[in-house]
Amino acid sequence: MTGIGPVEPYHPDDTDGPHQNAPTDLLWSKSSPATARWAALPRSRRRIAQALIVAAAATAAFFALRPAPATQATPNPYPWPAGVTTLHYQGRAPTPLTYRFTVDVARGSPVTIHQIGAGLPTLRATTTPPLPLTVKTGSPRLITVSISVYKCADLPPALELPHLDLLFSNKNSQQQQSFVFGGTYPHHLWTDLRAHCFPHQGSPAPTSPARDPWRDLTRR
Repeated sequence: MTGIGPVEPYHPDDTDGPHQNAPTDLLWSKSSPATARWAALPRSRRRIAQALIVAAAATAAFFALRPAPATQATPNPYPWPAGVTTLHYQGRAPTPLTYRFTVDVARGSPVTIHQIGAGLPTLRATTTPPLPLTVKTGSPRLITVSISVYKCADLPPALELPHLDLLFSNKNSQQQQSFVFGGTYPHHLWTDLRAHCFPHQGSPAPTSPARDPWRDLTRR
């Protein structure tokens, strides 16, 4: 074949001459009534429809690929009693060797205090009101702890990290926890113990020479 110009495809079955190229904005290649209706639409409407289809596909892909929202962890309704119970020192009571504390439960089921220990074998603690004592969430209870001494000669030369040992429970479990105090409680307790056991020895010695036991605890 000789000649000038582009070669156009020829199909023997076509009676009308060379085959016409399909429109470039056609979305389906399979011939159907829908295809014919689509081809019959004006070009402006086909462009609007194409834009709507692309937008719908992008929206569907966004929601399909978007990560599921993180669900907030609900707090355990029955936490460990040691994790929700706090003991705050409120100061001396009127009688010697008696001290006031506030017991507070942050959340969860009520906490029942079964025993309170004074932290040293030679000391004994009793409470008012008497134990067992149940403390509800959001309703702090004030208790008075009275300290008695079995044998003054067994007192240590200084108090290191004075604490109270509590045995308490809630619906989840029963635990024993030591509450260590800094600040005024160690000074009040040691001053009162010295005055009770050694009234003629003058001013009491400090709870720990030249340092605060509470600071030592926080450094560990």
